[in-house]
Amino acid sequence: MFVCICHAVSDKTIKQLVNQQGVTSIRELRRLTPLGSQCGKCVRQAKEVIHNQVQVITLQQAS
Repeated sequence: MFVCICHAVSDKTIKQLVNQQGVTSIRELRRLTPLGSQCGKCVRQAKEVIHNQVQVITLQQAS
């Protein structure tokens, strides 16, 4: 699913960046992608994807 339609950034891309690059914030994500630089409607959804993926990683590390 595309999170940022303007720049074709998908939830899969965001999850990969969280997993591989350690992204934990929109600021870090925007350093690696153009997400949110045009209309900005995607920022809220991107924050949610980041938060959920960080939780998944935390739970995996705890078990």
